[in-house]
Amino acid sequence: MLRSWQDVIEKWQLLPPDAAQGPSGTRKIFDDARSALLAGRLDEAMRGFVHAAELYAGPYTEVGIGDVLLARGRWRAAARRYAAVEARDPGNLLAYLGMSQARVAAGDAAGAAEDLEARFGRSRDPVLRYYLASTWCSVTEQARSRTVNEALVITSERQLEICESAARRILELDVADQELRRGAELLLDEVAAGKRWQWRPEGIAVSLAVLAVSLGFILVAVGGLAGSVALVVMGVLLGSGLLYLIVVKFRRQNWRVRADDLAEHIVQRGA
Repeated sequence: MLRSWQDVIEKWQLLPPDAAQGPSGTRKIFDDARSALLAGRLDEAMRGFVHAAELYAGPYTEVGIGDVLLARGRWRAAARRYAAVEARDPGNLLAYLGMSQARVAAGDAAGAAEDLEARFGRSRDPVLRYYLASTWCSVTEQARSRTVNEALVITSERQLEICESAARRILELDVADQELRRGAELLLDEVAAGKRWQWRPEGIAVSLAVLAVSLGFILVAVGGLAGSVALVVMGVLLGSGLLYLIVVKFRRQNWRVRADDLAEHIVQRGA
């Protein structure tokens, strides 16, 4: 899923000043179509870009058509438009970013993020950093499992690692978008809470732990009174061994407990 409408249109800030080529009438049609796209008037934008392309087949009219298709959820058709632009105009930044978002829509946010990092990871441009942060946000959404109620939940240790790494990267990018920043902060809080341990079930686990330690102490005490080194050693080994088994059996991190509780409600498994 695309994170927001902003993902579709943000890249147009990077449009080169001489992008609208062709006759002056064509440039006017292109500019009007772009304005319609940025305002969300998709039908008007599509008509304008198609008309401009008929008069002058410039690369940015194709990007505009691709953006309308992407906004309507037709990411395959949009990707074909972006690919055609990249073939004719290698290095076209708007086409590249459009293709990246088409990959996100296709479910490959992780691959898109890796490519963006390789190309723009050190860029200071706020638009490019926005796309990096937004794509990492999509990585966290696609990595997590989804319940029947559309809630995103962490159900594996791998998901925990992905979410923590992506959220830290979003904050490191220091974008102006408060939604992205706040989402990353909340996700890090969720990760921290998920890493905490709890006894499950608490009452039984604690009682067994106390019993194991007590049994070990009793054997040590009896062995000491009887002067039996073997009994003392047995008490130490038995107590610590039982305590270890109890910890392994009954101690769980919060994310795992929640995953077990929601297991029958998961309709889409994440990473």
